[in-house]
Formats: sequence, C-alpha cells, structure tokens
Amino acid sequence: MDMKFIIRKNRVLAWLAYYIREKRNELLSKKYAYLPINSKKVLFFRPGGGYGDNPKAISEYLHKKFPEIKLVWACESDYYFSSIPSYVHAVIFESKEYYKELATAGAWVCSSILPAGTKKRQGQIYIQTWHGDKGFKKFGYDAAELKSIRNGKNRRRIIENEICDYFLTGANWFLPKIRSAIGYNGNIIAHGLPRNDCLIKKDLTKVIEIKNKIGILLDKKILLYSPTFRDHKGTHEIITSDIDLLVILNELEKKTGDEWVCLLRAHGGRKLHTDLPKTEKRFIDVTSYPDIADFLMISDMMITDYSSCAGDFALTNNFILLYQDDIESYTTKDRTLYFDMQDTPYFIAHSLDEALNIINSIDHKDIVENCEAIRNFYGVCESGHACEEVVDLILKNKERLEKM
Repeated sequence: MDMKFIIRKNRVLAWLAYYIREKRNELLSKKYAYLPINSKKVLFFRPGGGYGDNPKAISEYLHKKFPEIKLVWACESDYYFSSIPSYVHAVIFESKEYYKELATAGAWVCSSILPAGTKKRQGQIYIQTWHGDKGFKKFGYDAAELKSIRNGKNRRRIIENEICDYFLTGANWFLPKIRSAIGYNGNIIAHGLPRNDCLIKKDLTKVIEIKNKIGILLDKKILLYSPTFRDHKGTHEIITSDIDLLVILNELEKKTGDEWVCLLRAHGGRKLHTDLPKTEKRFIDVTSYPDIADFLMISDMMITDYSSCAGDFALTNNFILLYQDDIESYTTKDRTLYFDMQDTPYFIAHSLDEALNIINSIDHKDIVENCEAIRNFYGVCESGHACEEVVDLILKNKERLEKM
C-alpha cells in the first residue's frame, strides 16, 4: 500500500508529517537567506502538473516581452520536466535547489497555497493566481464542514495572509471566498486570470497550432470531457460516471451533421477510467498535456461535472453541459458546494437520457445566452490583459529591489 495513503488516513501520522514538513521549510527557507535577491528572477509553482495554468501564461508573456528575466519552474516531480521550455529552469519542489531559488527570486508566482513554514524575505513579492475562481466546490477553511476534509488537510494552517502580496481573480463572486476559504485579507486584483487572456483574445494561429499538435483535422468539431476527481477514499484517483461518451458523440454528429472528436482529460494528471472501445479513433486522451487552457480555446463543447473550468469555458460562448449523475454521493463524501446547482444557469444532466434531451433541445442562441448567464452569475471581470498587469507588478518590484 502507498505510504502517503497510509499517512493521510492516520491522523497522528498526518499531523506529525505536517509538523516535520513545516519545520523543515522554516529551516531551509532561512538557510539561503544570506544570498542576494536577484531582481531579474521569478519563481513559478503549479502543484500537481507540468507547465500550465496561470503561471505558464505569465511565464510565456514575460519571456516574450522581457527575455532577460530568469524564469524558474518548481515541479513536484521530474516527470514534468519534459513539458518545460528550454529557457525555463526546472527544479524539484521542496528540494535544496528549490529553496535556494525561492530565497533569491525577486518574485514568486503560484497557483495554489504554499506549505506552512515558507518564509519570504524583505523585498520579495508573492503573487497568488489560484487555479479556479468560478467553481462550485467549497475549499480551504470553507470546506471544513465535511468530515473527510476536516480530518485531513483543512486542519492545517494556511499562511497566505502572512506572506502573499497580491491575489488574482476574474470573478467578483470569488472575492469573499478568498477571505473566508483562504483567510486572506491583503490586496486582491479582480481584473482576470492570466490563463484566460487567450479565451478573451483568441489567436486563430494558436488554435491551428494546437489542433495540429494533437492530430485533429481543422474541420472537426471538438468535445472536451474533463471531470474532476473523487477523493473520499484518500487515493485521489477515483473518477466515476455512467456517462456514455460514444452515444453522446454519435448524437452530436447526428444533430449537427459535422464530424466530432472527443478529448479526454482527467483532473490534475490523474487516470481517467472509461469503457470506450480501443478501436474507437474519435477519442484522444490528453490528460498528460499540461495546460487545459489550450483545450478550452479550441473546443466547441465541454462536458464536466464539478470542475471550475466550466466557468472559464463560458468565456468562449460555447456549449457547456454538467453531467452530475452522482451529486448526492459527491456532496456527502467528497465536497460540499457553495450553492444549490438548481439555482445556477448551467445545463445539468443527471442521466444519459437527460443529457441527450438537452443536446437535442437547444440551439446556438440558447448556448450564447446560457454562457452570458453563467458569466453574470459569477460576476465575471476578465479583461483579457491579466498577464500584462501581473508582469507590470513584477517589473515595478524589480525596480524597487534595484534601488534597495
């Protein structure tokens, strides 16, 4: 049995492991504090995946506009090193090299909370981009009402209010969640998430490049299936649904008269279990591809269950369907939700028949109006210029450090 699984399931061992990790972080954060801070260096961290999400969008923009800036990317495993461009220096998260880079970078950009014990030096800035601000699931301190969460990671202290300088969001709905779930009372910039700039200002050349990269003909329609994970057993590997994607794909082709392909993407690099025939060529597993933003940009329809990427996909004015056949089980064992799903504007199916009925009953006008309703529901405030704004913060801090 996996040792991490054993530790997570034992409260005493989990607390001890957490305590040791915190003290180690404190020690190693201080170890390299004598080294000078490099004003031209930015450290990025995105947990549980490769080169993607908001940190990638900022990294790409920085390199394009200011190639003299040194970019450092922290990965939880060297498995992800192959996804990182040659101009970005990759390190293993919580390795000695990571702590050295952390202590000497002028700016940190992260899409999830940093572990307790992490110390920031005077002159450094920490920009928190988060990884989902238009979601359903309660998280952080807000999720502690669920026993499986309360007994696990949410007993831990979240340190962002102590060390974070800026928190980003593209949804006014998310503003109070930053306060309650993260306990953060600092500066919030509500002008958009960097990874969504490409959805606001779609680059058709980039769309063609992505399709060519994964082998999709330009005239094909694309369905993106991207469910979240079920983690009540502690393995973080369970993805279950009775959805029949083959039937849905056939129905889409019948209704539209177009040829469709389906991209399969499990949450956070986990394994997606399906019963699809191995001979079926219309399904492409893109779970190992590090950046879902690329697929949001090229897809014509999305099916998910409880993933916040549905809210981001509403920026494209394309069809979103939530397939929630296990909502009772999910909300009692995995995550509680911030709202009753029936109070949202989403198209929701609880069975295959319901999904097919929705697909056949709506037209393009319904889809566009639905996306607008979703954006209004969240109070979306995406500007399409989030990358520029973050880079401006980094450059201003660079100037301050050089004057110190």
